[in-house]
Amino acid sequence: NFLNPIDGTPLEGTKELDPRFCLKVLVLFRLAHPTTEIRIAGGREVNLRSLQPLGLYAANSLFVSDYLTTPGQPASEDHRMIEDLGFRVVRHTTTPPEPVIG
Repeated sequence: NFLNPIDGTPLEGTKELDPRFCLKVLVLFRLAHPTTEIRIAGGREVNLRSLQPLGLYAANSLFVSDYLTTPGQPASEDHRMIEDLGFRVVRHTTTPPEPVIG
C-alpha cells in the first residue's frame, strides 16, 4: 500500500508521494527481496499516477478495483493496463477449506 491520506484521519493533509520515489521503492524492494511476492494495492492510483504500469515490472501483482477504505480505478482499466504491458491477467480463486470431521 501507498499512503492515501483520508480526511478525518491522523494523516489527513499529508503530501502525496512523488511517483518516481514510489517506483524506486518498489524496485529497491524487488532487488533486496528477489523471491518475495510484491503486490501493489491501495494508494497506487494517487501516488504512482501515470507510472502505475511501470510498477508491474517490479511487482508480481496488484489489487484490482476498490480497496478497504478508498475506491480504486475500474477493473477494466487495470486489465487493459496489464494487457498493454504484455502480461496476462490471472484470476486467483479461493476454495473454502474442507471441514475437519472428528
